Amino acid sequence: MTILKKYLAASAAMLALVAGNSFAATDEAIAERIKPYGTVCVTGDECANEVAAAPAAAAGGDAAAGGGSEGEALFSAKACVACHSVDNKVVGPALKEVAAKYAGDADHIIASIKNGSSGNWGPIPMPPNAVNDEEAAALAEWILSLN
Repeated sequence: MTILKKYLAASAAMLALVAGNSFAATDEAIAERIKPYGTVCVTGDECANEVAAAPAAAAGGDAAAGGGSEGEALFSAKACVACHSVDNKVVGPALKEVAAKYAGDADHIIASIKNGSSGNWGPIPMPPNAVNDEEAAALAEWILSLN
């Protein structure tokens, strides 16, 4: 009977070792999949001033110096890219779809960028963005140019 107990104890130890390793690998894989892509900074957050200054600093004071427009540079520098792409729906609609739907209505796009919106493209709301009036206008102009 002691041999059976030793066999069971060894089996249990081996099982615990194998299970522990599989859970560790699973936990690491899960942690990798859910790690944050970036951060979102909205008006009123402490990071708003840093985010607002980033495009000018990255372009040496002239956002269009890299060959793209100021709006395109802002799109890449702001949190927009977390939910939007130019051609494809991500969380929010593709910017080309926005340009087609609101062609000639820059004021609507500016208001949505600054104040957020909900219900226009489905149930997921867009939060307000940390942009000033000029940045919102540049983003809206660039989005409309995609149409």
